[in-house]
Amino acid sequence: MTQADFETVRDEPVLLVAANGSLALSIDEIRQMGSGTGVRDGGAFAVLLRGPQTPFIEQGTYRLEIGAADAANRVELELFLVPVGNDANGCLYEAVFT
Repeated sequence: MTQADFETVRDEPVLLVAANGSLALSIDEIRQMGSGTGVRDGGAFAVLLRGPQTPFIEQGTYRLEIGAADAANRVELELFLVPVGNDANGCLYEAVFT
């Protein structure tokens, strides 16, 4: 996916699906990163996802379902997520695309 692809689903619900259950997330921020040699077409970017305070998600690769409840219109992908902080509104997780 590209940064533009994530912009089109920015307001869609995100469901993290794991072996022990699922967790509702939302796209909090999409941020352009540096450019240069070895950077993917369309440039490097990061997506910040917000989840609840608990349960806390450990760093790792997770399956995400973004958007519509019906599979035909839903985006499904696996992303490596890293916890990067939390505040009164929940925990933040980052996926980086380089």
